[in-house]
Amino acid sequence: MRRFLGTTRGRLVTFTVAILGVALLLADGGVLGSLAITQTNESNAVLVSQANLIAAGIEEQNGQLSFGSGELPGETQGGIAVDAAFVSPTGTVTQTAARSLAQSVLANLAAQAERTRGPVWADVTDLRGSPRRVYAIPLTVGAERTAALVVSRSVREQQAGLTRTVLFIAPFSAAVLLVGGLLAYRLAGRVLRPVSVIANLARSLSERDLHRRVDVRVPDDELGELVATFNAMLARLDAAFDSLRRFTADASHELRAPLALMLNELEGSLAKAGANQEYRRAIQTQIAEVEHLARLSDQLLMLARADAGALSPAEGAVDVADFVHETAARWSVSAEQVNRHIDFSAPDSGQVMADPSPLRRVIDNLIDNALRYAPEGTAVSLRAYPAGSGWNFEVADRGPGVPVEYRDRLFERFARPDGARTRGAGGAGLGLALSAAIARAHGGELELYDVRPDTVFRLHLPRRPQTFAKA
Repeated sequence: MRRFLGTTRGRLVTFTVAILGVALLLADGGVLGSLAITQTNESNAVLVSQANLIAAGIEEQNGQLSFGSGELPGETQGGIAVDAAFVSPTGTVTQTAARSLAQSVLANLAAQAERTRGPVWADVTDLRGSPRRVYAIPLTVGAERTAALVVSRSVREQQAGLTRTVLFIAPFSAAVLLVGGLLAYRLAGRVLRPVSVIANLARSLSERDLHRRVDVRVPDDELGELVATFNAMLARLDAAFDSLRRFTADASHELRAPLALMLNELEGSLAKAGANQEYRRAIQTQIAEVEHLARLSDQLLMLARADAGALSPAEGAVDVADFVHETAARWSVSAEQVNRHIDFSAPDSGQVMADPSPLRRVIDNLIDNALRYAPEGTAVSLRAYPAGSGWNFEVADRGPGVPVEYRDRLFERFARPDGARTRGAGGAGLGLALSAAIARAHGGELELYDVRPDTVFRLHLPRRPQTFAKA
């Protein structure tokens, strides 16, 4: 509930329901108040009319006031039951049509009428516990005030009617409030749908699919302006990234020939260096630098092709067992040189549809990273096994693992942990990005798993993809 109230939709619904509730409360209060006032005015009119009727028939007998015809009338001319009583200034009831009220109540009302020298209205409870409306007026003979006339009528039916009205209005208002809340929820959802679409699109966007747009119909209002602005921003980003990809591809392509020429010249110079070790070491250092630049240029070119959807592997059947054995054999010598060794395992039979060269590039990059970070004297594990409708290739080591804060950016370009910001500790930070792009181009996925004490990179490839995917 707290999470819902924390959303814009929740706040809009809550605000709408609150406003509707206040409006219903005021409307219901107005209806009930108006009904109560109408009932009170009706009772007052009946009591005043009856009091005037009785007062017109009053006679004086032996210094006391009495109704001329004898008994006080017990109902109005319209047939409404009304009690009436004469009360002396001392509180004695001298004549009554019906004894509904206690003598103390009658005496108190008469005293108030005498004291205020005018009419008195009151709501009291009769001897049976029923509510009554009371009207008391002082009566005089000549200039001397001698008694009070008290008339009353039961308002139980009126209050019962008011209660029935409340019992009808309350569930009706609750139903209106519920329907209003549901309508507000749906309306808020429709109004905020473009915002939800924008948020979902923004979460799923990467630099490879900036061509996508918010495709939702919106009115020409603030939300429509937001959608148009967001789509325009995506268009600008797409154009900027496209220009960057073209520049990267063009620059990488243009660098290949000069770098190849430089490498040939340096290798030729090394062959002519003779026995001058200092000179040979200088040339070897330059060769290593040029080879590094050539690899970097090649990786950038492949990534640019992947971004453009032009990284299309050549489909072929790769024997899994042969591939694993050949890879382990190629890396065994390199592993021994750094005091590590290669463990490998694979089923005796099985094929995966893939381009052998890019696949080899991915596994080589993973093994190279594993050898770099694995402790001395430990093994780097390479294994392949069938998984569902495809194959998993895993490379594992017992190194320090990947820092938690770095994992979200692990497969981004030029992303490297803080401890690997020197060339001696790693490459340029393009290997994993390129490996992930190759995996996607094969319709697969490259993931990191921490299975302590091992750090495991898992490449999943479909056994026989329908078509190769765009990276």
